[in-house]
Amino acid sequence: MIGRDSAFFGVSQTCAFVLAANFVMQGMRGMDNGELCFRILLEGAVASLVLALLPAAWPPSATLPLALVTAHLFNFTLNGQVFVCVRYCRFFRRSPDVLDEWLQKRVLRLKASGWLDEALCLGSKGTGERARSARSDIDLRLITPVGIAGWLRTNLLLLSLRSEAFFRAIPLDLYAYDRIESLKRFDGAEPLLIVLDRKGRLARTFAHRPLTRA
Repeated sequence: MIGRDSAFFGVSQTCAFVLAANFVMQGMRGMDNGELCFRILLEGAVASLVLALLPAAWPPSATLPLALVTAHLFNFTLNGQVFVCVRYCRFFRRSPDVLDEWLQKRVLRLKASGWLDEALCLGSKGTGERARSARSDIDLRLITPVGIAGWLRTNLLLLSLRSEAFFRAIPLDLYAYDRIESLKRFDGAEPLLIVLDRKGRLARTFAHRPLTRA
């Protein structure tokens, strides 16, 4: 196990390392199967589109790597969590008021959806309080409804929210889980801010946890 006083730990906390590691992995280790499947399909679709647009005279040894890197960059920026990583850069600052306002508007958007049943915030936002510092992020989790339509809608919503966060420089840590039980991987003492719980499943599953409602 790598100690906090080791040289590698220090390097692993630098802006360049965090950005590079996230570009390669893009949070896939934290994804459930449904979201991971969509991400792979989206990357394949973007790569195929890029290949179709590149000159036919170019050799595959040039076009294939270019298409794959472009597709990976697309997912990293518009369907990723760039500014969650950029928080590790010394220059980055984002007003807590901006984060709170952005989240409040997206909470209203989620509540207005007629198909999504569960959504919640973790971490510092799990208390329902305002963002604490200029380096705070927003930990938001959705539960994917059962069925192909629910899967597609949820992943398109993830893409939309992440794209908005990217263009607004919002550190949005966002995932969609296939099952409520996936939330149990987090600290059991961590407070939860329930954004949506139409069927009461979150309240029943985490009755022993500190719960706040948005």
